[in-house]
Amino acid sequence: MSHLLQTALDKERSHYSKKLLQIGVYTKEILNSMTITELRKDYAYFFRNIPYRERDPYTN
Repeated sequence: MSHLLQTALDKERSHYSKKLLQIGVYTKEILNSMTITELRKDYAYFFRNIPYRERDPYTN
């Protein structure tokens, strides 16, 4: 069970680090020093907080 949990956390860390590195927010050294919780919060900030623009139903 412990091995599965460690593998899942490694995959999650890799995913968040890769995405944050792609948009150029942090360097690799900074990402490696961040905790998984910090990575989750920053990922949510940059990728989930996209402002919703209400569209007019009568226009495209």
